[in-house]
Amino acid sequence: MTGVELKRQPERELAIKGLPQTGMQDVRSPRDQKLAQVFFRFFDLALVWISAGAAHWLSLAHSRAIQNAYRQEFFQVGSPSFSFLLSVLVVLFATMRGLYKFPWEKTYREDLKLLAESVASAGIVSGACSYLQGIKVVSPEAFVLTILLTWVSLAAWRKFVRLQSIPGLTEKRNVLIVGSGRIAHLLRAHLEQNPQLGYVVKGFLCRRRSPRSTDKGTNSTDNDLLGPVNQLPAIARAHFIDEILISVPSDRHLVKEIARHARNAGVQARVVPDLYDGLTMDQPIEYIGQIPTLTVCESPIPTGALVIKRLVDIAVSAIALLALLPLFAVVALIVKTDSKGPILFGSLRVGKKGRTFICYKFRTMVENADALIDSLRHLNERDGVLFKIAGDPRITRAGRYLRKFSIDELPQFWNVLKGDMSLVGPRPPVCGEYTQYALEHLRRLDVTPGVTGLWQVTARRDPSFRNYIELDKDYVNNWSLGLDCRILWRTIGVVLAGTGQ
Repeated sequence: MTGVELKRQPERELAIKGLPQTGMQDVRSPRDQKLAQVFFRFFDLALVWISAGAAHWLSLAHSRAIQNAYRQEFFQVGSPSFSFLLSVLVVLFATMRGLYKFPWEKTYREDLKLLAESVASAGIVSGACSYLQGIKVVSPEAFVLTILLTWVSLAAWRKFVRLQSIPGLTEKRNVLIVGSGRIAHLLRAHLEQNPQLGYVVKGFLCRRRSPRSTDKGTNSTDNDLLGPVNQLPAIARAHFIDEILISVPSDRHLVKEIARHARNAGVQARVVPDLYDGLTMDQPIEYIGQIPTLTVCESPIPTGALVIKRLVDIAVSAIALLALLPLFAVVALIVKTDSKGPILFGSLRVGKKGRTFICYKFRTMVENADALIDSLRHLNERDGVLFKIAGDPRITRAGRYLRKFSIDELPQFWNVLKGDMSLVGPRPPVCGEYTQYALEHLRRLDVTPGVTGLWQVTARRDPSFRNYIELDKDYVNNWSLGLDCRILWRTIGVVLAGTGQ
């Protein structure tokens, strides 16, 4: 197994260098982008209806005088017809202003301005229709309150979504720039000066096909060189690259080679227009901020399905945390009285794309458990980098029962609510395991780690590290919402069977 070097990166991210080449496959459907747009439009329609209804009843509560003979008019504020017209117009004007174009490239402040314009335009047209229908009494209070609540609800919804990390929508994309000339400098400066675009430049790729001892120079670009072109698959895998931007001088063969590597790695690749030389004559020009690009290799993201997955994570984890509060209180009391130490144990884990986070569990071991691990390694029952002992002497009396039925992992619903974890996904490794990963093992970190996963419901007691990795890679390669549902259903049986250790 190939060892790796652990290095702290900005935003608490771990990076790996000096790894052998490998590839990854990423099969995704572009229809999911359309699905996400449809979902957000329908959600906005629902929010406008809710806002209109809330404004109507709030105005009634404030002044009963609104209840008069004109209440049943066709476009009266609060009626289904008015709400329908307003909601359709809001979505229509928002679409015209590009508010449903993914991935989002506008700042939240720009979104607020465009939302205000869309809602105001929809309100003016709706009000005009009301007037033309001959409505004699329309409550100005209810009308203004409807427009205001509509804008506030849509703005709050978008703020909430921006706080989530959803691939293809709000998640940061790691970028690798090929070349180190003037265009590369401008490209990096533009991306760094416009963080709302959602790109993080991980480094530069030298256009040479083999490394050179003088690659590390004195300027900032040279210091960020990650390697030559022939090491692209390994660099893309090690740094969790999502997109490659090609800024080298016009070289058709080099661009084709990079496109081939990117396609094998499941990474999107783009070139600036003056470099394509007819290579992609039928491709439309797309903009990254103000920089025009042409896509030579595309890797679509299932944004719609991932939005649904994240919303389910939020809903289920929030409900679970509230419903399990009495159980949490009982378990906390048991843990505290059973042994010395804190109630919760926070473990530093490695999540999606190598980012670290604190994973919470109820403490099931003695207080100095980490200090005793070296003296117990000869008892390890797992192979590879995993460490597990069935009769671990560090486990407390209460801890054995908590582990048996996986009760100790219930606090991880908080990690799910925060977005560090998902309900379903590969288990997050501790840093000690991560530092021993070979390059091909990093595939399991392409997705958000989960409370449960394919390995937990099929081979929880299998000591093989290879099978553990292969199951996680199978999950990543074949992910779908249906697969998540099947894993969650099987998890119930596994938990009730008390197979935890």
